[in-house]
Amino acid sequence: MDEKIVKINDTMTALEKVARAQMKTDEDKLLVASALMAVTRNLYVEAVGPRDTAHIFATIVESFNIMEEMLEQHKPTIH
Repeated sequence: MDEKIVKINDTMTALEKVARAQMKTDEDKLLVASALMAVTRNLYVEAVGPRDTAHIFATIVESFNIMEEMLEQHKPTIH
């Protein structure tokens, strides 16, 4: 398991370095993120097929929704 975590970490670090080198503006950030998402989608489709890829992406979206709900519930209020 540790080898997989190291592989993920090393790959993330290398890819982020390359991606950030392509960014000069805020718009570039969105364009590079779009490119990374397309590559990610393509790799998932190759590895697990379209149906499982759709499920993975739906799960990711749901995790954002859950995080947003958690942040809303724990927002401090000033009385």
